[in-house]
Amino acid sequence: MNQTLKKFLKYALNILLILGITVLTLHLLFKDNEPKQIFNQIKEADCRWLGIAGLLMVVFLCGESVQFRMLFKGMKQKVSMVKCILLSNIGFFFSQITPGASGGQPLQIIYMTKLGVNAFVSTLVCMLVTLVYKLVLVILFFTALILRPALVGGAISDVIVFFVIGIVCQLAFGSFLLICVLKPSFASWIVETAIKIGAKLKIVKHPDKLSEKAENSIKQYEAASDFLKKNKHVMVKMAFITIVQRVAYFAVTFCVARALHINNCNIIDVIALQIVLSLAVDILPIPGASGVNEIVFVRLQQMIFGGMVSAGLLLNRGITYYLFALVTGIFTLVAHLYFGKIAKARKNGEDSQEDQEQIISEEEKAEV
Repeated sequence: MNQTLKKFLKYALNILLILGITVLTLHLLFKDNEPKQIFNQIKEADCRWLGIAGLLMVVFLCGESVQFRMLFKGMKQKVSMVKCILLSNIGFFFSQITPGASGGQPLQIIYMTKLGVNAFVSTLVCMLVTLVYKLVLVILFFTALILRPALVGGAISDVIVFFVIGIVCQLAFGSFLLICVLKPSFASWIVETAIKIGAKLKIVKHPDKLSEKAENSIKQYEAASDFLKKNKHVMVKMAFITIVQRVAYFAVTFCVARALHINNCNIIDVIALQIVLSLAVDILPIPGASGVNEIVFVRLQQMIFGGMVSAGLLLNRGITYYLFALVTGIFTLVAHLYFGKIAKARKNGEDSQEDQEQIISEEEKAEV
């Protein structure tokens, strides 16, 4: 079985797993509810607010595209905004069908190289976007905690287990990335120490190979550190764009509430609850956090949606996950075909150049 078929089967199984978990979860959540009533509530939803929710998802997607464009420009790489948007679609699609959203960036790096972007630069770009994305979520959480301490504290207590796991993992991962960028030598010491301890405990089987990989990774972080020192304004711009991007995503739930004619809800309350949800489920090793996302949404947003929480869940999850996955999946297919043509043209151009150089070399030898 070749690698392409293996990858296809892996992604297909992930999608089937997502659908299976979702169906089971929805059955358990809604088995005591009247399906007809839920669908009537959805049918009577205000399409204008759902349209705004759709536009916010476009803002969410394009936020990453703008960051890609900014970083590519700063690193002297000629990548158009259209290509950056397609790269964002690839990242979001594969993130949604892989555990812990782990599959998006490796695929983005592969497609960046097809565009002629150096693999080192593409890895650096993805790493910086991830760093800012993680840090902004933590910043938004503490902002929500300051603005709505009682609400956020109560929400955390409702999903304490998921939240503790999520916040610890997010803080650990984000802090390590920050250390890697700001103090690469210290990060290198941490990694080497962890490898030595792992080798002594016989957890790490090939410490030398792992150390070599770690050293190569640290070099990328050193490059990131140098880039940020020379382009401090870029980090500020990226943070601002990411805040807009994240708030747009969380505000979709507010639009869903208004679409269901819940007019007394406060947008800050809704966003604060969605921030807690995101911290609780984003890093879980389940494709799309399926099952857990739905359960946590019902627990947290019950106070906002009341008797319409089931309809709110279906609309919110439908827009932010299933419809988003479908649209980004279509654009991923377009990107695959488009980038494939670009890669082929580049290869033909390089082959042609090599042939010309060989002809010139042979002519020079003949003259001699």
